Amino acid sequence: MKKKKTILALIILTTFSIWGINKWRTSSSADMPNAVWVQASAVKETNLPLETHIVGTLVARSVEITPEVAGHVDEIFFKDGAMVKQGDVLIQLDDAVFKAQHQSAKAQLKYSENDLKRKVFLGKQGAIAQQAIDQADADFKEKKALAKERKVMLNKMKLLAPFDGVVGKGKINLGDYVTVGQSLVTLTDTKHLRIEYTIPEKYFALVKAGQEVKVTSTAYPGKAFSGKVSFISPTINPDNRSISLYAEIANEDNLLAPGMFVNATQLLGNEERALMIPAKSLVPILDGEQVYKIVDGKAYSVTVIIGKREQDKVQVIEGLSPGDKVITDGQLKIKNGMPVKIKTETLA
Repeated sequence: MKKKKTILALIILTTFSIWGINKWRTSSSADMPNAVWVQASAVKETNLPLETHIVGTLVARSVEITPEVAGHVDEIFFKDGAMVKQGDVLIQLDDAVFKAQHQSAKAQLKYSENDLKRKVFLGKQGAIAQQAIDQADADFKEKKALAKERKVMLNKMKLLAPFDGVVGKGKINLGDYVTVGQSLVTLTDTKHLRIEYTIPEKYFALVKAGQEVKVTSTAYPGKAFSGKVSFISPTINPDNRSISLYAEIANEDNLLAPGMFVNATQLLGNEERALMIPAKSLVPILDGEQVYKIVDGKAYSVTVIIGKREQDKVQVIEGLSPGDKVITDGQLKIKNGMPVKIKTETLA
């Protein structure tokens, strides 16, 4: 009888022991869930291109061809919209009067030159006084200046292209009488364009002549045109605290046109030791964005301030340090403080 009681007591003790162990295991599992497998990336330092974005309109060097002397239009040598070279004659005004004046001035100059030579010869012979030679020399110089003046006036009757470019629509016809300063046609240099724009004064110490500018237009999707900064205003605009500048854009193929609306990006150098993380590690929250940082095998939410985006990466200005590990995949399964295991670690 005593032996049976002992066996029964052992059975009861074993049963309670097994029940207690199972309850402890169940309680532990509830309090400490299994670690979640996630993908992570380390925060890396890198040199990030520093740039500013501009919206503007392309402009070109342009000039109005105007006469300096009034007269009738004798010939027109261009066609509307034609390309011309520097020095090409565009318009010829009636120059008959100026030709006659120039011929007369040349004849007077020739006579004066011969008279001076003759009097210099006679002076060496002692036949005439030095005063006569001096007077002849003065007359020669006067006639030479007059001939040069007549030549200049004659040349002004030809209106030349001051640079290579494209002429616009002519505003005159043959035989028209034109006056001084009247606009006859517009000449535009389409090969050399520029974009004029302003940038905030905070970039004043960074902007330099010769910096590269990339220009894009909706007319050519996916194509970029290169230019360089050619002018930087030495003063700051007090109204909007900005710097005025322009960049020259080569346009040898005439793909771009003056007046075209463009977007541009100016490279200002590099921002050193910028912190970058994959963009997919960000989790939107009510007042910004956060990431899950892994510390001692557990995930903790950290609010971050982001800066520049670059393809599939984003700059972190505040909230993380170099070497921190952030979760890039599996955030939806994570709660703050939950244990995690890194399945795959990628480079930022």
